[in-house]
Amino acid sequence: MSKRGVKAKASSDLVASNCPEKETMCDAEDALSTLRDDVIVDKVTSNISKYMDIKISEVIKPINELTEKFDNLIERMETVEQRVSDLEDVTATNEPRIAALETQLKKAMERLESFENQSRRQNVRIVGLKEGAEGRAPVDFFKKWIPEVLGLQQGAITVDRAHRTGPPMRLTGTEGPRAVLVRPHYYTDTQRILQAARAKGTVNTEAGKVSFYQDFSAEVARKRKESANARKALREAGIKYSFLYPAIIKIFNPDGTSISLATTQDVKDYVSKLPRPK
Repeated sequence: MSKRGVKAKASSDLVASNCPEKETMCDAEDALSTLRDDVIVDKVTSNISKYMDIKISEVIKPINELTEKFDNLIERMETVEQRVSDLEDVTATNEPRIAALETQLKKAMERLESFENQSRRQNVRIVGLKEGAEGRAPVDFFKKWIPEVLGLQQGAITVDRAHRTGPPMRLTGTEGPRAVLVRPHYYTDTQRILQAARAKGTVNTEAGKVSFYQDFSAEVARKRKESANARKALREAGIKYSFLYPAIIKIFNPDGTSISLATTQDVKDYVSKLPRPK
């Protein structure tokens, strides 16, 4: 064998002997790379877990607070519902008693209204008399003035008291004279005054036109005022009627029968059926 051949073979044997070492190094590098990747993955996973835990805790905290508030609200609502239920039970129990009390109160108010009007029935209300015409002695003034303007045959009347109603005009700012309340001593004198005023119709004096009315409570006066237009329509239609206490219109039919209208609506319905003047 030549020297060149010997060298080639030796070189081949050397390469063959180095290959196992190279493979071992390659395996080690692969293992190291895999380990490094695992460490990185674990580190990233740990960081993500910590970040997620922080964020989740930030979200869960207000949710827990809201849950607690809702629980408190539900508890309060249940308390309110229980109280409402208790009140409904009490109301249902008290409704008959309240209805009975309302009925009794209504009757009591009606009796009080009746007593007030009975105490006023002897009064005469004079409207339109000039302020100050009665002077400083109104009782003496009206004892002589009333029989003169109404033409009463029996002369002077006995008057217990007389005064203007309400505060002075300068305090209220109202226009026109205040009404005068005159209380005769005898009820028969009150009747004579009102009958004479109705018979005379318009009462003209030096101080202007005056009117005489029976004195009523504010409630009865309001009811009577509400039917003023209806009574005017009845007069214009030529229908005979009488105006009774407290505010009842008694209509006399041509056939001799009569009908009583106690409420404002009854009067309006009756007037609406009257033939209109041509």
